[in-house]
Amino acid sequence: MTLLGCAMKKTITIFAILCIGLVIFLSGCNEQENGGTTTGNTVTMTAEELNDDMNIETDWNTYMKILYDSLENGDTLIIEDTIDNISYEPIIDRTVIIFDMSEGEGMTSSLNYPFEGDISDIYQIGDQVKITATIKHVEFTFEEDGASMDYELEIFDEMWTTQEEYIASGGGTLPSSCITKL
Repeated sequence: MTLLGCAMKKTITIFAILCIGLVIFLSGCNEQENGGTTTGNTVTMTAEELNDDMNIETDWNTYMKILYDSLENGDTLIIEDTIDNISYEPIIDRTVIIFDMSEGEGMTSSLNYPFEGDISDIYQIGDQVKITATIKHVEFTFEEDGASMDYELEIFDEMWTTQEEYIASGGGTLPSSCITKL
């Protein structure tokens, strides 16, 4: 074999190894902070579809599990919906955006999404918006006054800081950069 032939064979082998490595990395085999693998999928839903995708298991005393059927750790979630109500809460400096959803014959309920700061001058009732967030899988035990509660949650990564803050704030708030008008 000639010197040129050996060099060409070596170049092709290195290129093949690099391509295989790139495919493995992009296919979601890399580990996240909490030990879960990521799928890296982007999923678009309405607020009602997201609510329907949620599974809640709890006894309200010792454990709470809130997981999604079609979302995994690291997935990007896009909620596209129309604002049904919006209110600014100045004492805690957050704006709550509400999406109504039907619950059957003539019944409705709502999903609330809290955002940092006052964005009520930017967004109004009837605006079509897009909320973009990343799914984060967390598990922790919260202990207080001799009692403990185990949590397994799929939440928005943008709302997570620490377990103590998550509990104290009732779930955290989204940064205003997560919402845009459609």
